[in-house]
Amino acid sequence: MTVQTDPTYALGRSKIEYERLTAQAALIRPMTERLFREAGIGPGQRVLDVGSGVGDVAFLAAELVGPDGEVVGVDLDGAALATARGRADLLGFRNVSFIEGDARTAELGQGFDAAVGRLVLLYVADPSELLRAVADRVRPDGVLAFQELDMDPEVPSFSTAPGQLWDKTGRRIIQTFVQAGTRVRVGRELFTVFTNAGLPAPQVREETLIGGGPEFTGYGWLAGVARSLAPLMERFGIATASELDIDSLADRIRTDAVRHQSLVWAPPLIGAFARRSSRR
Repeated sequence: MTVQTDPTYALGRSKIEYERLTAQAALIRPMTERLFREAGIGPGQRVLDVGSGVGDVAFLAAELVGPDGEVVGVDLDGAALATARGRADLLGFRNVSFIEGDARTAELGQGFDAAVGRLVLLYVADPSELLRAVADRVRPDGVLAFQELDMDPEVPSFSTAPGQLWDKTGRRIIQTFVQAGTRVRVGRELFTVFTNAGLPAPQVREETLIGGGPEFTGYGWLAGVARSLAPLMERFGIATASELDIDSLADRIRTDAVRHQSLVWAPPLIGAFARRSSRR
């Protein structure tokens, strides 16, 4: 049997990246919260958060389950989890704990009411294998809810004014993810990922970050992703540091979009959820 290797986390692991993740989480939190609420995550539940990183999804789940519930987060990145634990203390979360390890093999316990994850399956060689392992830790009729991007490299534009800096930066980002081996289309694959894991056909929802004008916060988000990917962009020959000019990138994207009076949007964030069958 051939053992598949998980893709590298292309964005790197650094204090700057952890801060970027927190800012990104605040931006897309409403989309994730709507998915989790519709999936049925609520008071008193015990939830497993897969790929916790610096803890934002775990904290969202902790708010939804309340003080009578519990959230256990798991991640391979011990430094990120150290940040998550510190944030949990500062934010006053007493119902959240974190375990360093691989969600497929770590000792996490059984009988969870739900398992969740956001932007984690794109870094897994076999997402269905991960979901199967996670589902084994969820009680019968418990829910699994995951949310992933669909970064289609063939999309001609993410703007009403094609060719501007928002588009150019977005294409560079997607090209970098592709060359790094990231599963850039996993959002669109979620339905099959769930069914191949032996789960019932999931309900699927799609939302996207979209906006325009000088106050739109998405410009900084896009520039932040480019900053974290900049070392790989240079290594792959996609863009040099001088071409990116990272420190001014957000302002230049904003100026360009405002000048063109354009509406811009990100790749869709696709969520899927299903209940584990009692016959599994």
